[in-house]
Amino acid sequence: MAQTVVRPALNKGAALRPVREPSSKSIVPFRSRALLTFLALLFAAATITYSVGWMYYYRLRSFVELGIDNQVIQNGKAELIRSVLPNSPAETAGLKAGDEIVAVNGQSLAVQGATVVLATWARGRPGETVVLTIRRPGQDQFVDIRATFRQTKDAPTGIRLVAAQITGSFPVLFLVVGLSVLFLRIDDPHAWRLAVLFACFVTVSDVPDAYALAPAGLREFLLAYRSIFLGLTAPLFLFLFSLFPVPSPLDRRLPWIKWAATAVGLTIGLSGVRIGDLRPPPLFSDALGPRIAHNLVLAFVYGTVCLGFVSLAWNFLKAESAQARRKIRVVFWGTVVGITPAVLARAAADVFGYRIPFWEDMADVALLSLMPLSFAYAVVKHQVLEIPALLRRSARYVLVRRGFAVLLLLLAISVNVLLGIGLSQIFRLHPAMAMSIGGGLGIALAWIAAPAVRRGTQRIDRSFFREAYDARVILQELAQSVRSISVKEEMAQLVHDKLAMALHPQALSVYLCDREGMLTPPIGMLSLPRLSPSAEGLEQLARIAEPADSSTYGELSSLLPELASVRPECLVPVLSRSGEWLALIVLGPKLSDEPYSREDKQLLGSVASQAALALESISLAEQMAARMEADRRVQQEMQIARTVQSKLLPQHSPPLTTLDYAGTCIQARAVGGDYYDFLDLGGGRVGFVLADIAGKGISGALLMANLQASLRSMYALADRDLPQFLSSVNRLFVKNTETSHYATMFFGVYDDHTRKLLYANCGHNPPLVSRAAGGIDRLTATATVLGLFEAWECSSRETELRSGDILAIYTDGVTEAASADEEEFGEERLVSLLQTNSASTADGLLKKILGSVQQFSPGEQGDDITLVVAIGQ
Repeated sequence: MAQTVVRPALNKGAALRPVREPSSKSIVPFRSRALLTFLALLFAAATITYSVGWMYYYRLRSFVELGIDNQVIQNGKAELIRSVLPNSPAETAGLKAGDEIVAVNGQSLAVQGATVVLATWARGRPGETVVLTIRRPGQDQFVDIRATFRQTKDAPTGIRLVAAQITGSFPVLFLVVGLSVLFLRIDDPHAWRLAVLFACFVTVSDVPDAYALAPAGLREFLLAYRSIFLGLTAPLFLFLFSLFPVPSPLDRRLPWIKWAATAVGLTIGLSGVRIGDLRPPPLFSDALGPRIAHNLVLAFVYGTVCLGFVSLAWNFLKAESAQARRKIRVVFWGTVVGITPAVLARAAADVFGYRIPFWEDMADVALLSLMPLSFAYAVVKHQVLEIPALLRRSARYVLVRRGFAVLLLLLAISVNVLLGIGLSQIFRLHPAMAMSIGGGLGIALAWIAAPAVRRGTQRIDRSFFREAYDARVILQELAQSVRSISVKEEMAQLVHDKLAMALHPQALSVYLCDREGMLTPPIGMLSLPRLSPSAEGLEQLARIAEPADSSTYGELSSLLPELASVRPECLVPVLSRSGEWLALIVLGPKLSDEPYSREDKQLLGSVASQAALALESISLAEQMAARMEADRRVQQEMQIARTVQSKLLPQHSPPLTTLDYAGTCIQARAVGGDYYDFLDLGGGRVGFVLADIAGKGISGALLMANLQASLRSMYALADRDLPQFLSSVNRLFVKNTETSHYATMFFGVYDDHTRKLLYANCGHNPPLVSRAAGGIDRLTATATVLGLFEAWECSSRETELRSGDILAIYTDGVTEAASADEEEFGEERLVSLLQTNSASTADGLLKKILGSVQQFSPGEQGDDITLVVAIGQ
């Protein structure tokens, strides 16, 4: 069985669905599958026969009595009357304690067995007379005594009769769930264990007296089946939950217990095949005495059930992940709530002679149905037995839909039969008339239940179209793929394919902004109108700047009437850094009919951010290429590149309450290789990035854009595992650059709530921290440079920026700025500026430092100057 693996999410705050790894289960040979199918059919036939037989003879019970307490003696050749109730029909007829019943209505017990008594009582009705042939102690002749049956006090009438008829059908749920799972996963041992355990639960109710009315062969089968499967109930309960959904800690420590319990349960079950109940082997009864042997059987049964509960609870509490606990939670609570009351009541009856009241017994049986229902829910909802997800209109999907229809038909027939039986017994109607009335009531109930049936079919659709996706994989694949894309249409198709595979919408289209600034539908959907970004609906969507779905923002067709024909369920704006339209992703309803979840919208937002970066880069690259081709002049080429690069630098600063910060980058040429960024990580966390590419001009700018794209595509992971995040960035940088190119970089994550700065210094000039209390801290390197080594290690450190502390992150263009006599500006002058301007704002201090550097080095700028200043508030 495949294991469930939960992978971390890339987008902020996402809690992604687990991804199920491909099953490693080997293919079962055809002959083995045929044998399994034959055994499953044989097992199903036996279980259905017993269940139908029990439900039939359960309804033939006749609640009559004479007021005697009798027991079988002489190996069934007679029955001894142990006591007679006062004022009972038996006392009125003259029966006495010590009398032996040797014949009933002329049928000798010595010839036909003690079942004659059970059969007579089962057929009896209140007011009917029975002739008992009695042998009295001290008398040689037999005596015939006529006694009249009376109704027992516990005979169900009215609502109790209806309740008894309903609960008398409890095997149906166990049959439907157990056999359905078995035939869907016929080669899965878990499915077999579940089906056999459910067959065992069918036998937990007492043997009806009306079994005496059954033909001899059928009666022997019913008694033998109940005895064997009743003996296996507790062991298989332990066996299933020792291994489901994975081996429990108890089973890993004591794997032999489940096998030993199964052997013991089968032994005591086989010992009682003639009476249909558990019975200790005769050898133990003779050696220990009947009472001690009986108590040992009870101790084994309830002790084994307790071990099963321990295994189930242990598996639930010690599950490897929250997703694993979620998948077994329904089964755990359904089993605990469903089984515990019945087990406690039965234990009290077996050990202390507790007589279970009628309504308590009905409640126990009703709660017992929670177990198959919880398994059915877990199988469909959480795929705990890996019933494969079915596709719409596929053969398997049709089978399931047809199976649901067959189940509804069986339920309708069952309701009809139950209503007919109930009416015939309550109002003493003729069976044909009762069944006709029951059929009419069944049709009325079917009409009333029609909405629930529709919801059930929709639920099947939703269950079969829930498919997990891994957002991290999708985003990484996009990040790697966009580097080879140079055409907007290819980018749009890539986004379309990834989202269609992950979310399964009924309709999906990606509108691209054309040269005229209009949003144009993709090829193949040109019948849809073009959209103007100035339209009111798109302006509202641009202000929202995040995925908008109908569950949050209402009917989207009213927002954009032009899209009414595609029934938009979610609209995703793709905007540039300056807020201009680049594309629009339009998604229709999901095939599962479920709304778009928070995780879905986070994935869509992350994909839109990556698509925006790629489309903006493509758009800017197209502009650059067009200008270069038209003008063939370096100045225009550099200007375009400068425009591109300026748009890659931060356009705004995420707000912080405990830190005032500012940054700037002044290239020595039109474009350069320095880069800084402020990344909004959410939750009051901001990433401070400053990098220096080895190279200047166009080559440095392109490498800078490559590094910026790598950072931007995965930066949501930075505050979770900074070294791992930077390792991924290094790996992409090594893969996409020449071996001679590298970059130094400082990356810090500042938490506005704790004032902590978690940072990594990848071979960069140590940033300076001027403390308000005095002194200078240097944030030295924690790793080597990026881009040179594929085998690369990194560590992180942490510092605190208190009120008045000043952080300065800079490139060597600041400290190596040279004067006319080739003296460098140096770190000491920078430290002096930080210490003498502590009362300034970050923007003011930034301008002060830049002014001092330019005044010190008034000539041509020799290197890019990039500086980020932050002051604790």
